[in-house]
Amino acid sequence: MTEPIAPPTPLPRQTRTEKRLRCRILFREFFKIAAFVLGGGFAILLVADAVFVHKHKWIREGELSDMLALIQTVPGLTAGNIAIYVGYRAAGFAGAFWALFGVAAPSFLVITVIALCFTNLPLTHPVVHGAFIGVRTSMTALTLLALVNVWKSSVTTAIGFTVFVLCSLAVLLYHIGPGWLILGGLLFGLASCLFNTRDILRAEAHRPQS
Repeated sequence: MTEPIAPPTPLPRQTRTEKRLRCRILFREFFKIAAFVLGGGFAILLVADAVFVHKHKWIREGELSDMLALIQTVPGLTAGNIAIYVGYRAAGFAGAFWALFGVAAPSFLVITVIALCFTNLPLTHPVVHGAFIGVRTSMTALTLLALVNVWKSSVTTAIGFTVFVLCSLAVLLYHIGPGWLILGGLLFGLASCLFNTRDILRAEAHRPQS
């Protein structure tokens, strides 16, 4: 039987001043994360988990990892979806807006500068080439670290491990798209939940009355 995912705690009532303060913090923290963290959504997941779980304590530990599958089913970049989720959990719709604005602003500024100077960028220069190699290497390490963290909270049963192996084989051998795997995982999870619920209700019905 798979372990149930703990639901998010209800959003506490906040005053207007508290919400404004949280929105400023969300913008500042996500701006710093997006500006200095390399590796895309999974790397941002690790840093956001450290900042908003351990530093600000606005979400519970492991919540982002538990919600990662749901976050990735929403269209858009993983980093933006993470910002929206954390922002809404911290300060409602206003928090979601400022968190998304904060995580998108550095990329917009950097890409704009690169686009303006791209024709003058010496891509064949050893320093530039080495910088790209360093970025790719660090992204690989951060992705592996994110995989380890997600593994601890997601692959906790024999069924979960079996699903992981089958999905990996489907991608490596048959090149099945991630969207189909996500859809299959949703259907499998629903069927598993219904099957477990049926067994629980059946055992409850046959339990001797005290």
